[in-house]
This record gives sequence, structure tokens and C-alpha cells, in this order.
Amino acid sequence: MAASTKTDASAKPRRSKRRDRFVAIGILVLVVLVPVLVIFVGPITLKAYDASHRVEVSCEVLSARTGVGSSHSVKGIGSSTNQVVIETSDCGTLTLRWGVTRDNKESIADGFAPGTTWKFDVGAGSYRLHPFLNTIRQAVFVKDFRRA
Repeated sequence: MAASTKTDASAKPRRSKRRDRFVAIGILVLVVLVPVLVIFVGPITLKAYDASHRVEVSCEVLSARTGVGSSHSVKGIGSSTNQVVIETSDCGTLTLRWGVTRDNKESIADGFAPGTTWKFDVGAGSYRLHPFLNTIRQAVFVKDFRRA
């Protein structure tokens, strides 16, 4: 009874080198390329799309507060901007920066009384993605607004 317990090497499925390369490239793309595209290319593309695709949405205001937003470039240079952050029941959080100054931001925020409905001019791409953008704390910017 000298039965061999070793498995025959030829009985094991052989992995091809070509398949291993495809798997390695796929992992590289998922781990490196996709995050780079999402972090750097995505926001630039969204801003360009929003600049040429505007929509007007009607939203009920819950509250509005003043704030200071900041930005920075790839080189690390940044600036501060006065803004009004508007919480709405149906459009999420919207941010107004155009025309907001240190002197008028309080009066603009006070003008958005809770329960009132306003029409906001926003980028179509950002508005479509507003649930996701609000979740990751990215602003949906308002360019213009008027009472509905």
C-alpha cells in the first residue's frame, strides 16, 4: 500500500502569465487611476459642464447662514471667499458666493426666511449629483436666485 498522497503537478490548473498581467493591470487601474480621475479630473470636468449647462430649480428654504469658503489650487495657493449656505428641504445644501461680500452677507442670509420658496440657478451636473456632493461635503453653487 504505497499510495502516493502527493498531488501530481500536472493535475493542478496552471495560471497563465497573460491572465496574471491582466489582473495586475486591473488592480493598478482600480487602486491608482480611478481615484486620481475622481479626485482631480472629476471636479474640473464637473465645473466645466456646470458652466455651460445651467438649470433653474425651485426649493423651499429651511435656513440660511453666512460663512467663509476656501479654495486652493494644485500648487497650494488658496483664498477665502464670503458665502451664504442655504439649507433646503428638497434641494439639499446650496452655496451662494457670487455677489456675496463681507458687508452684505448677513442681509442676504436674512432674506432667506424659513418656509419661503426660491428659484436658484445651479449647474445641471452638480444639481443632479447633489445628494452625493452633500454627503461628501462638496458645495452645489448657486449663481443667481429669485423669489418663486
